[in-house]
Amino acid sequence: MIELTGEIPFLWRLSAESSEGYCSVSMVVPCPPETEITDLTIETSVVSLSSDSTRSENEEILEWNQEDISLFLKLVNHRQLKDNQPVSETVRVNLTDPDIIDIIHIVAAAGFGVAFTSYGILKVADGSYPIHSYEVGSVASINTVSGFKQCVVVDIDDDDVVCVLLDDIDVRTVEDYDQLSRHDLLLVKRIDVLHPEFAEGLARPSSAVLH
Repeated sequence: MIELTGEIPFLWRLSAESSEGYCSVSMVVPCPPETEITDLTIETSVVSLSSDSTRSENEEILEWNQEDISLFLKLVNHRQLKDNQPVSETVRVNLTDPDIIDIIHIVAAAGFGVAFTSYGILKVADGSYPIHSYEVGSVASINTVSGFKQCVVVDIDDDDVVCVLLDDIDVRTVEDYDQLSRHDLLLVKRIDVLHPEFAEGLARPSSAVLH
């Protein structure tokens, strides 16, 4: 169990994955030098495409930026609320907890992943679904060619929204695609982002009113 107060001592490690400039992304929690405990490393499934040839050849260590920290805390708080746990200013997380590790994957994807376009992947939004109010860090769903899929909103820029997928999407019917996987990034429009309960097999959220 690690208690997070003030500045979070989290780092990203980018390691050469291939000669084409791809780097694997790991999270590193440095331990105090006076202890004999080795640094904690959590490998992620995220691969970063680097424009810097030096980065693609050598290992690079980066500190978490404010966007990383903010998204991590929002997702941890969301999980605590879902589990009916009290939210406090001091966050205690178990970095061996699969849910926390999944959050780290999401933050890594948001910071280093490359977003796919959603052309041909989503069903055309016609305004028949309830308007969903969301922000960065919100869990949502999108209506894809293979059904409703859960995602996390990680960036909003005017009408464009970037989501990290929480489900695989079988898109073999779409030209140039095979499958989008969990933790891939997808660029969608605001109207495409729906209430998360749509991806949980419900006809519509119990509190929603169709317009």
